[in-house]
Amino acid sequence: MKFEDLLLLEQESVARGIPIVGAKKGKWLYDKIQALQPEKILELGSANGYSGCILGSTGAELLTIELDPIIVQEAKKNYSFFQVKAKVIVGDAVLEVEKLAKDVRNHKQFDIIFIDFAKKKYFTVLENCISLLKTGGYIIADNIMFLDVQEYRKRVQNHPQLQTEIILILDGLACSQKVSSH
Repeated sequence: MKFEDLLLLEQESVARGIPIVGAKKGKWLYDKIQALQPEKILELGSANGYSGCILGSTGAELLTIELDPIIVQEAKKNYSFFQVKAKVIVGDAVLEVEKLAKDVRNHKQFDIIFIDFAKKKYFTVLENCISLLKTGGYIIADNIMFLDVQEYRKRVQNHPQLQTEIILILDGLACSQKVSSH
């Protein structure tokens, strides 16, 4: 899949007011995925699947969590259309990530975790996300310049296990690489 293939989905999403990562940050994310070629990705906040299609564009296995069961149906159609290997969990991302973290020994860790759900909850999931991430993997968080994400932003910039770069495109992205397991 080429990034341009998502243009119509992006335009429809914006027109309908669906909160998506958008074209500028989407292109950055697409390029990052193409460069990293991840095998296993976790996404918190699916919406209609726009970012999930980007995340799964190289054939990675995508596990995505979304609270809204109605928008999930749309996401599933988009994953199918763009041939993304996605498994969707309908539920609260904080609780689902907690469950995954408790069971971390029984499944492969993730190469990339993309966070784009309830802004006030980014900080709540951070430590569990780090435990679910392979050393060398990335946690990418959207809307990083939002006030509700300030605590998360400070933590990832000073976390002993992470090396973080703030990507200043629109309201920003934080791209944190896990550099150590302790």
